[in-house]
Amino acid sequence: MTTLVLTSDECESLLDHRQVMAALERAHAALTTGAAEQPRPAAMRPATADAADPHGPALLPMAATWLGLAVVKTLSDIPRNRERGLPAQRSTVALYDAETAECLALIDGRTLTRIRTASATGLATRLLARPGSRVLGLIGAGALALEHLRSHQCLGYDEVVVWSRSDRTAQVLAEIAPADVSVTIAETPGEVVANADVVCTLTPSVDPILTAAELRPGLHINAVGSPPRPHFRELAADVLARANLVVVDALDVALHESGNIAAGAVDAAALVELGDIVTGAHPGRRGGREVTVFNSVGIGLQDLAAAELARSRARSAGVGREFDLRG
Repeated sequence: MTTLVLTSDECESLLDHRQVMAALERAHAALTTGAAEQPRPAAMRPATADAADPHGPALLPMAATWLGLAVVKTLSDIPRNRERGLPAQRSTVALYDAETAECLALIDGRTLTRIRTASATGLATRLLARPGSRVLGLIGAGALALEHLRSHQCLGYDEVVVWSRSDRTAQVLAEIAPADVSVTIAETPGEVVANADVVCTLTPSVDPILTAAELRPGLHINAVGSPPRPHFRELAADVLARANLVVVDALDVALHESGNIAAGAVDAAALVELGDIVTGAHPGRRGGREVTVFNSVGIGLQDLAAAELARSRARSAGVGREFDLRG
């Protein structure tokens, strides 16, 4: 038995947003019907770390099972890496046969996570945004913002309004955007909200960026940037209190890992899982003036869906390398 090893660059060539969205739609439906299992991950900290330090290093094993497969993504979340000029998050995805425990694939998580995150957001936008929406707002302009531009371009969003704390980063995004997408750089987050039908917040912010005073009727918000730490928040509590519908990846995960949800502005009983929207168990948006929010922290099941798609396409295309890890 051999294990397929894929790099981030290889994932870039293998994963297409439309196909990933379709895989994620099936995965979230399976979570709702009980065909998939998504346990809540428990963060681990090095013994030498200060347990009271909210920015200390953490290791998060993200697991899930579905389709006779199991996944474990080991996510290292090191916020202070930004001060060192290093990525704040690194991850490796291991895909297993759930019956035999054979390791089917080892995949670097950088690109896979970025693409599956933007595809999950795209799926939520397709299900929750007001019909006729076409202007995408991006708060944050890094690699995740570019990936969200790509995933939403698949949905027909050809106008983008972007704000970033770094003017240069926003300018670079405008320069590398596809030629058929119009990009406008905003001076404030409020300007993004004022001009967009759908707004994606894509920052590792500790302090909220958006407040309810900035919201417009009919807006859909994807809150995506916060890492799995309860003290990171992109949305003020009044945003969730104002929203007509708040949707999450998986309820138990969101309640324990999302700072936006931990603020307590929404009763847990009012939160809706994305799979409930996919299956029709919940009707979703009920009118053009409703404000909807998709609050995403990312789950292992999404990694499983993307990893299996990458493995399948790699095998067909002869991409990657096979190793016998037993020696």
